Amino acid sequence: MAKSKINKRFDQYILRGKLRQEGFERWRYVFTAMSKLNGRERKFFIELYIVNPAISPKVAVISQKSRLAISEADLQYALAGTESASHANDEIDVKPSYVLVKAGIYGEDGKQMNKFYASSQFSYVKNTENFKVGDCLFSSKGLSGSILVTAQDLRVKPELLCNVGSMDWDLKFERAIENSPLYDRKNYLWIPIGLKTLFSGSIHVDNQEFVVLPKSSNGYIDKSWGERLNSPYFHISSSNLTSIISGRQMMNSCFALEGEFNGKLCSVVDLEGEKYCVENRKIFKKDVIIHDCSQLSDNLEGERVHWSVSIHKGKYVVDIDIYCRGKEMFVRDYEMPQGKRCLLKVLGGTGKGEIRVYKKVRKNLELLEHANINDAICEFGQTEEVGK
Repeated sequence: MAKSKINKRFDQYILRGKLRQEGFERWRYVFTAMSKLNGRERKFFIELYIVNPAISPKVAVISQKSRLAISEADLQYALAGTESASHANDEIDVKPSYVLVKAGIYGEDGKQMNKFYASSQFSYVKNTENFKVGDCLFSSKGLSGSILVTAQDLRVKPELLCNVGSMDWDLKFERAIENSPLYDRKNYLWIPIGLKTLFSGSIHVDNQEFVVLPKSSNGYIDKSWGERLNSPYFHISSSNLTSIISGRQMMNSCFALEGEFNGKLCSVVDLEGEKYCVENRKIFKKDVIIHDCSQLSDNLEGERVHWSVSIHKGKYVVDIDIYCRGKEMFVRDYEMPQGKRCLLKVLGGTGKGEIRVYKKVRKNLELLEHANINDAICEFGQTEEVGK
């Protein structure tokens, strides 16, 4: 499939001007792979996070330390936006400056590994649209690289904000369904550029091999950049849907929602060619998105988090409900470009749920589609100022 000419510029390096001293650029790649050992499917992520590259181009500056153990309290803090009980009181207030490669695996016994580079180690070749940092390559057609974090690494540098482990990958991808930016303002942009992406290749985690197949990869790619990360942060996306009405796999369907942008979300829902978009040009007008993220607990399911969204767009209503078990989630930390010991703590995992699309007919709602959602990425985050 030919790459969209409209989106071609978003495969380039965007962070320029003042944003190089107080700003970020973040790329995210998400896909499903199957274990060669037992056939189990797992969801993986690979991210590139560039923050304030002009401040310290020769040395990677990590502005603070963070707790590594994820406790039951972390889930409470992430949802409530309150501060944790333990803080690092002796940190110097500096702005971060580095290129971070973050990679990991969602779900129960999931993990994340981080590798930090000085921004001078980051290179971009415009005519090939290839980005390289260390042995990690990011292009418009594929990804390759590796990360290794040892127990000794974390003892010496707990500010690595991750787990012990190793991961390497060699992947190709094709963006089957693209989308233009849904939020595009002077100080922030978000584009789910690969709303449905077909990945192929192989990946190893702690010497266990996984195979990535295009039809079952359920891939997703988005990019964002701006002055500061969103807080509160809300994201759900999936390209693994099955119609409850017809019983068929919806091979050309996907959705993504993200925010908050001044308290609002932007969204795109594409169901077999029928698109329902809420973007920043209309977000403050007639289109409405009601959303919530709440914690549930019962004896049967245990701790769960519920993401609920209701999109009202013209004559149509789209309702989405997704649930994720608490034990399948963990917290990822992102340093804010502004420093001040401020972290965006993102609670994330994979979930299941349902999506319903209705058409308003006079005072009634006519059900157009009802589908199961599987393998969804579910995330909620709040900023926490460590040390206060």
